[in-house]
Amino acid sequence: MKKKDEIAVEKILECAKEEFMEKGFADASLRTIAERAGYTTGMLYARFADKSGLFKELVGEAADKLFNYFSKVEDDFAELPPEQQHNEMHTYVDSKVDVMIDIIYDNFDAFKLIVCKSAGSGYEYYIDKMIDIETKNTIRFIEQLNNAGIKLNEVRADLSHMLSSAMFYGIFEVVAHDLPREEAKGYVKQVQDFFNAGWDRLLGLPSDWQSSRK
Repeated sequence: MKKKDEIAVEKILECAKEEFMEKGFADASLRTIAERAGYTTGMLYARFADKSGLFKELVGEAADKLFNYFSKVEDDFAELPPEQQHNEMHTYVDSKVDVMIDIIYDNFDAFKLIVCKSAGSGYEYYIDKMIDIETKNTIRFIEQLNNAGIKLNEVRADLSHMLSSAMFYGIFEVVAHDLPREEAKGYVKQVQDFFNAGWDRLLGLPSDWQSSRK
């Protein structure tokens, strides 16, 4: 049987999620959250330091799970031999993105808050942090392969950042538009195919390069 404090915290979090979903982080009111939950603001503050603490409690675990998985995927790929990175540059990422979509959909409300309602919170630039990692690793990938004698065209860091931004924000559109999981996976696969073809062109890979590795 749950203790009174556990019940109170659950009710506060439930009402906080409703308030954030309706108004976004910036316009959400702790007083309104407390009133919805049937408690005083003092009681709410006794359990959560501030509005940021409430928001983090709702999204933090899911956000960390996705971010840590993504970071590990990037680090693990960088440890592969250059020839393997070259041969698997698309297939490796495509399989990992499918796992990322499952993490998102297993925690859909949390990512709905991050993607659509986090302006003004500590999670406002969550996606941008992922983009920064992707940009740095793209430049590293090109340098590492060129140093290994696998010649690729140079791509400017600012162009890489623009393309990574377009791709990541495109992927997270599945959350903004409430697409069902399987429909989202089909959409994201099309986004990946589009960007994979574009990257092949930019890097100077032949048009039949990808099909020859399937």
